[in-house]
Amino acid sequence: MAWGAVGLAGALTAAAYFAPDRVAEAAATYVPRDTAAVVATVPTRDARELSERKALASAPDSLELAVELARTEIARARELSDPRHLGRAQALLARWWTQPSSPADVLLLRATIQQSLHQFAAARRDLDQLIALRPADSQAHLTRAVVATVTADYAAARESCTALATFAAPVIAATCMAPLTALAGDVDGAYRALAATLDSRTPVALRAWGITTLAELAIQRGDDVLAQTHLRAVLAIDPDDAYALAALADITVDPAAASALLAGRESVDNLLVRRAIAEHRAHGPDAATLVADMRERIAAAATRGDSIHQREEAMFALAVELDAPRAVRLARANWDVQKELTDARLLVDAAVFARDPVAAAPVIEWARRTGVRDARLERSIARLGGAS
Repeated sequence: MAWGAVGLAGALTAAAYFAPDRVAEAAATYVPRDTAAVVATVPTRDARELSERKALASAPDSLELAVELARTEIARARELSDPRHLGRAQALLARWWTQPSSPADVLLLRATIQQSLHQFAAARRDLDQLIALRPADSQAHLTRAVVATVTADYAAARESCTALATFAAPVIAATCMAPLTALAGDVDGAYRALAATLDSRTPVALRAWGITTLAELAIQRGDDVLAQTHLRAVLAIDPDDAYALAALADITVDPAAASALLAGRESVDNLLVRRAIAEHRAHGPDAATLVADMRERIAAAATRGDSIHQREEAMFALAVELDAPRAVRLARANWDVQKELTDARLLVDAAVFARDPVAAAPVIEWARRTGVRDARLERSIARLGGAS
């Protein structure tokens, strides 16, 4: 997804609303009996970061230091799928957070945090304001394109991707535009155009992003073998790429292999749910533990009032709990917030399982209106005829 603009983990805001049927049944408070017991392991902070934090404490009005440290926390939230780091990033920017005219760097980081919390309208306002101030800000346009795409404002997304073509590297503009071209029905053309911009001279980070997008396009046209090749290429660049791991697990037919792929990565919510589902389907030795862990993760999210993981909860309700009505309600609530292909497939799959064709109507209308072609979605919609 767009250079870290999508996929930031978690939520920690009281403004987030409750998803349907979510029950806060958190585990009892754990109090260690041994004072030497390790209750958590925190990442090691490098000397430079510690020095910057001390400097900021001494000079709390230093915007440059606050922005640098906030970027670090946002990156850490994405890497660890730990929402606490988003709160820390917001705290670092607190002096400028509510200013009527926040500095440009704060607008970008605030929009990134808001986007990760699914506060898309607020993120869009900040991004529009930022682009008015800095029309050639690549990250602002990328994030705006993602927010606009997720909320189905494809004209605005194209506007930002087209703007990128005037001042950013060709691969950036092409990777931004490819999903939009595919959503409009031309998956093959999107794949060819993007593939033509990638070569050995493309910087590693951009190449990984571009290849991930090629994998998504391959999945969209039903070529899972090609998609697996692309995703393994991404993981050769970064073995810890959570997005690539999740996508590869989704198209791995053997559930035991999918579970093995994700083993040891359960701290990331969207990887935990996929491993729990895979291990459950494989009747693996860790199934009960993983299912219990996922239920506890869901309960903790409900306790926080966190609505961000509706997609994962719907997946779990559908594949493990076999609770069709709840899966439909969660998938529909998720679709009302974000409209990516993954969300469309999930709602239709839930409707098929629930034998409820009416539940899939919003996705079917969206697909008709956009002209999108997606092999998996089309197969699921076809199955609805036999599900009524």
